[in-house]
Amino acid sequence: MLVIRNYLTPTPHTKMPPLPPPKPVKCVRKGCGKCLYCMKIAAMCECTDEDKVKEPTDVMYGWCHKCREKYAEEYKNLVGNNCTYCGGAIEDNYPPAGIAAGVLLFPIGIIICCMLKERQCVKCNRSSA
Repeated sequence: MLVIRNYLTPTPHTKMPPLPPPKPVKCVRKGCGKCLYCMKIAAMCECTDEDKVKEPTDVMYGWCHKCREKYAEEYKNLVGNNCTYCGGAIEDNYPPAGIAAGVLLFPIGIIICCMLKERQCVKCNRSSA
């Protein structure tokens, strides 16, 4: 008997658990790369793995406080357009209920759809309203 399998469907042994979102360890500004915990360049970093378990302090959009002050114009371009945690791009997601409301309750449904919109980072998958 000939058995035909669909190789595109995942089998139980090929499923992988979802990876946790990446945590910024270095300043993401191009050209900086300082450790966000000790504020030293990566080659001179003295942090241990226990130090890097908790969240870094004074980090916005993945930038250290020194880069935010020194490159204020570049930093202004990130504000509102990028993730406040990792600096990744943000996309708008509309839930199925919002799309259904927009179609079925057309004039008022568009307002409902826009109110249900979520903004989500493409890098770390954090959501904001």
